[in-house]
This record gives sequence, structure tokens and C-alpha cells, in this order.
Amino acid sequence: MNPIDTRVKSEYKAKRLPRIMLSDRIKEYVVEAVLSGELKPGDRLVESELARQLGVSQAPVREALRDLVLLGFLVSEPYKGTSVRSFTYEELWETYTVRAALESLAARLAASQLTDAAKEELQTILDEMMEAARQRDMDRIVQLDNKFHETIIKNSGNRTLYQLWKTLQYGTWSIVTYRKTTYEPVYLAARHKELLEALKSGDPEKASHVMQRHIEDMGKPPSRVELENNHSWRMNG
Repeated sequence: MNPIDTRVKSEYKAKRLPRIMLSDRIKEYVVEAVLSGELKPGDRLVESELARQLGVSQAPVREALRDLVLLGFLVSEPYKGTSVRSFTYEELWETYTVRAALESLAARLAASQLTDAAKEELQTILDEMMEAARQRDMDRIVQLDNKFHETIIKNSGNRTLYQLWKTLQYGTWSIVTYRKTTYEPVYLAARHKELLEALKSGDPEKASHVMQRHIEDMGKPPSRVELENNHSWRMNG
């Protein structure tokens, strides 16, 4: 079954978009398909099939796929075509350490200037994430997780940092989605509580440290994370 669902096809039939917007919209739908788990690392995307199902010419599809390849979200290989990027363990760890560096800086900057409105927004996202976890809705958890982190980045007040994070985000969504399916939903949601409390404390160094650990843990094998967390709980218990 083609990962781009019939909802996408009907939308394009109902409203033809200006040509300059098509490639961006197609990019969004490909990213959404990966974020929702419909497309997984290694899955192929055939230009002609996507164009046919979306009801558009191949030109904007080709442009969208090319842009996603340049952003590291997809990979193109001779005689094999274009597919969702897969990661080795080393590439995974490199990706998460870079994310940790960017987001720990964002947390440090945001902690000292987080408004009450921003705190309430983050709490609302966390509450929704916990509810999604209770329903074991992994797609929703991943979407809210991304929204939670983006809200922190935006509240850092550093536009350059936000642009760097957005660029890196394209290259990490596929692996983030895949990795999170290996964890229990409640665990994934609940681990954001400590992060929010660190931000609310107003302590930049604490917020930075908690964020770095929060990100880097996702780059480790689940068994190792669980072992380290259990050890930490015993030490603090």
C-alpha cells in the first residue's frame, strides 16, 4: 500500500495549488508520512507513483524529493532510487549529540526568560502527551514531543539557533520516529516532566544539563538507558 494516503490525493484534487507551492506541500506530506510511521527508514519513494497519487506532475515531486535529499531526510542512490534515510549506530549517536548541543543551549537561554504563558503552553503540551501515552497513541506522542521541543527553541530568543534546529530537524525526524517506537509510551511522555521542572526553576545550568541528558539518552540503546536510570534511582533512593 502506498504510504501517501487517499486523504492527500483528494485534497490535491479538490484544490490545485500554485506551482510554486506544490514542492513545499509535497515535502510536508512526505515528512508527515515519516513522522506518522507510514514511511520507515529504508522505504522507497517512487517519483512517478507519488505524482500520480497526488494528482500533480512529476516536476514538483522531483523538486521536493531533491530538497529532502539535500536536507539529509532522504537518500538517493544510483540504480536504487530515493528512500527514507537509514542510520548506523554511529550516525545515530552523532545526530543526537549535535541535537543535544543545540537544544541544551536553547534550554539555557530559555530558562532565564521563560514567561508564565510559555510555561503554561509547555505544561499543556505535556498533559496532552501524557494522555496520548495512556492511549498508546505513538503518532500523537511523537508530534507533541516535537512541538514541546520546538516551543523551547522558540523561547530561547535566538533566531539563528531556531533556524539551525529546523534544518537539522528534517534529517532527524525519520530516526527519531523509528527510535521512539522502541520505548514504552508512558516513559517517553513522563521523561519530559523533569525537563519542564528544570526550565521552570529558572536555573540556566540545570536546564541545560537536563536537556543534554534528555536528548542524548535517546541516542543510546533502550536497555542501556533503562540500566542507567535504574542505577540513578537506586543512588538517589
